[in-house]
Amino acid sequence: MRPLTPRERRLVAIGLLVLAVGVVWLGVVAPLVGGFFDRAAERAQLIATLQRNRRAVAALPVWRRAAEAQRNSVQRFAIVAPSEPLAVESLKERLEHLAADEGFAIGSVEDLQADAPAGAIRVRADMTLNLTQLCDTFRRLENEGAYVVVDYFSVSADQALLAGRLAPMGVRLELTAAWRSTRPRSP
Repeated sequence: MRPLTPRERRLVAIGLLVLAVGVVWLGVVAPLVGGFFDRAAERAQLIATLQRNRRAVAALPVWRRAAEAQRNSVQRFAIVAPSEPLAVESLKERLEHLAADEGFAIGSVEDLQADAPAGAIRVRADMTLNLTQLCDTFRRLENEGAYVVVDYFSVSADQALLAGRLAPMGVRLELTAAWRSTRPRSP
């Protein structure tokens, strides 16, 4: 092997220097600088999480008031009773009070619990009433007490057809209402 010329020696020295700088950069500086960037990103993420958590903690009183308002308004949305049969009876009594207040007759009120979804009660009522009483009944069912859903509505106006004028109608309603137990739930 022949000896290297001064120019070749300088090129080899520069190459070894670049190699040494590259090794130092990849082995020491890059992980150190990368660690700074990683920690900065993690710090920014932690600050964002801390701010989000502070907003959530600050909102707790609002959430408590909203939960209390929901607990207080449960009777607008569900019939509250110790058991399902008592909730059905409560809905039947509501219909009977409505009939007494509006002055119409209820032929029968049947329990349709076999067809009711979970957490709901269902009844069928056969009534005899005029058009004004029917409108008032629907308005009161919509606005008073626990909300109910009219699943089925049928009108038989045979007497009006025979008489040729307004007469009491036979009406069948099937109502569904949500119910909630007054018993505390076990954990």
